[in-house]
Amino acid sequence: MSKKSEKYKKSLEETYDQAFSYTENINDDKLDTKLSTEQSIRTAIQTLISEYHGTREQLLWTKWGQGIPRSESRSLIADLSAARTEFISYFLDMNDNQLEQNVAPAEGESAESLINKMLSLEKQLLSLLKENI
Repeated sequence: MSKKSEKYKKSLEETYDQAFSYTENINDDKLDTKLSTEQSIRTAIQTLISEYHGTREQLLWTKWGQGIPRSESRSLIADLSAARTEFISYFLDMNDNQLEQNVAPAEGESAESLINKMLSLEKQLLSLLKENI
């Protein structure tokens, strides 16, 4: 990674971390809150997501235009990171009783058992990576 790329990566990650301290406290009741720009929190977040998707495509085109191939490994790792973050977000608002409850729509599984399943699979992948890389 170039020094300039590393600098941009660090800057983006620092900004993500700062924003996370605010976004982690957003719940559904707050999504309609108006910001100083007169748009809602929901709209501001949706706009940023949309910009990331569009700008990501533009970035890939800049690489393509320079003959730099798209990296499958980077794409897979990014998808894995997004899947992990999304999975975690789905159980953060559950209390202990809700985590333990087995429910029919989830094939009789509890959220806790599903989380433990994913934790086990993560540990399995980590072990395999440690052994082979």
